[in-house]
Amino acid sequence: MSGSAVFHKRNLPVWTANAIALVGLLAYLIQSVIFAHTTVSNLDEGAYLLKGVLFSTGEYRPFDPGISTNKAPLAFLIPGYVQLFFGAGLRTGRYLAVFFGGMAVLGTWVASRRIGGKWLAAGAVWVFASSPLVIKIYSGGATQSTIACLLAWTLALSLGEKRPLWQLMLSGLLAGLMMLIRQNMVPVLPLLAVYAFWQHGWKSVGLLLSGLTVTVAAHIIYWPEILQLWSWVPFIQLPEQLIYRGGGIPLWDPEISSVARFLSVFQALRFHFVALAGSFVSFLLWPKISNWKSRVDFRMGLFLLALFWGLIFMHSLAAIGEDYCVFCFTPYIAFFNVAGILLLVVSVKSWNWHPSIGVQILLITGFLVVFAGMGFSAVEDIGSFLLNLPAPRMRDLKILPGFVTWWEILSNKFHINYNSAMRYTSAAFGFTIGILILLFGYILWLRTRRNLSVKFGAFFASMVLVLNLVLSPILHGSAGTRDCTSDIILANEQIGIHLRGIIPPGSLVYWDGGLSAAPLLYLPGIRMFPAQINSGYSFISNGDTAELMKFGLWNEELASEWKATADFFIIEEKRYMSWKEFFTPDQFDEFEQTPVGTSCLKETHLRIFRRSRN
Repeated sequence: MSGSAVFHKRNLPVWTANAIALVGLLAYLIQSVIFAHTTVSNLDEGAYLLKGVLFSTGEYRPFDPGISTNKAPLAFLIPGYVQLFFGAGLRTGRYLAVFFGGMAVLGTWVASRRIGGKWLAAGAVWVFASSPLVIKIYSGGATQSTIACLLAWTLALSLGEKRPLWQLMLSGLLAGLMMLIRQNMVPVLPLLAVYAFWQHGWKSVGLLLSGLTVTVAAHIIYWPEILQLWSWVPFIQLPEQLIYRGGGIPLWDPEISSVARFLSVFQALRFHFVALAGSFVSFLLWPKISNWKSRVDFRMGLFLLALFWGLIFMHSLAAIGEDYCVFCFTPYIAFFNVAGILLLVVSVKSWNWHPSIGVQILLITGFLVVFAGMGFSAVEDIGSFLLNLPAPRMRDLKILPGFVTWWEILSNKFHINYNSAMRYTSAAFGFTIGILILLFGYILWLRTRRNLSVKFGAFFASMVLVLNLVLSPILHGSAGTRDCTSDIILANEQIGIHLRGIIPPGSLVYWDGGLSAAPLLYLPGIRMFPAQINSGYSFISNGDTAELMKFGLWNEELASEWKATADFFIIEEKRYMSWKEFFTPDQFDEFEQTPVGTSCLKETHLRIFRRSRN
């Protein structure tokens, strides 16, 4: 029996696979709503939602001087106009994200069902449903779920044969919109156009024209300021007025160690295992052209391979290759993990189940390294737990009464620090688990190889992928758990009611209320200093003040000026000590602090001060 027999199904009702997919979608949505209510708001979410309101109400325009538009306009305008209709706040922003996330799963199912069949489509749904951290990312008011939704439907409308022209044109339109939300998705449209020409011939012209039309239209509207988005492209030359020349030292300028970069890579592998490991296995088990189920599958496979790994390369350079946001690699992959999942779906049916011994060795050793790396990346969950397990006391090979911890044994014998011990222990634990799975897989393969006729390396790789899918919620560890047990959305709405009772419209507000500026969503009509939306990440010490103001940045001089002119100050409780001497009783009146914090974290209540009217 051939390797494809692994996917042979017994006589089950025809609706079984669809029912399993539906249950997976419901499981995803339930988790998504829970995360929407329990995840602590971050800087990006607050910035997208608040700038979206400022842009949609016309108070500012994208790329206006004084406000940073560091992402493409639709990243802000989509949540902005939705809030304009349904009401500003975390509830609207996060429910929009839940909607987009659910549509991403549905679009992936539609594409997978056509290119891989109903059972692989059901499996694709469960890749999402069993990935709590990914669901958490998709449930926040940032852009990951928006892009994932558009990419899923872009591929659902264009992959396969005999796609109607209107579907291809809509696919191109969505691909164009993607780069108007996140400029990092720029490779999608050209690669899609090449694939469409290869598969669909002249119809690809409609796809390319629809994508270019929406892209060019947006660039005409925001020309030439929109060129700032493309400053990283080698052949783009910015006009002089669009280049920041103010100098200064950024407040956020971290120095990241090589250990942290490895940690980020293996975290991404742990959280996006099926997409990353599955695409890697697909590459190693890539069949000859003649062995593909069809030429259509081969074209889709090659396109998805180029798309997924092209985007991986780009985003690894931006995250792992730079210091600014090394641990953004995992959320970056959330933009396009759909492509990796679909690559696995379309290629697994044609895998080379009889790879050479060299490929088998590479698969086995590669997965053992991955297991060790994933253990290393889960150091906070595994290392401390293992080091504090009880161990027998021994001296001269004799067991003594009582117990010590393994940490005490390691520190006494090897004289290493606790953090290093946690890393080594976690990596060793992951490697040990990998060896055990390898042994179990080999025994299972020996018992089934006569029926399956599959080489051990290919069998082991497929077994690991299935096992990881089943155990994914456990492997995500504490990163996939709720941030809070309390309702974050409700808490911020209560804060909004409290703030509106104190701060009237038209007031000039100085914000130092935390990384996320989401509470300001509940204060319509106020005036503020837009550079503060991005907190310290837009602070340039000793920079030229005029240049900073132009690009939506700030420095010490601007901070002092704003402190001298603001009517109200909103200060997070844990930041108050640095303000204590500023708020003298003769110059400021303090109101009752907010009844709840912005989250369940300590000292996140907000303190409100008004400049004295005496």
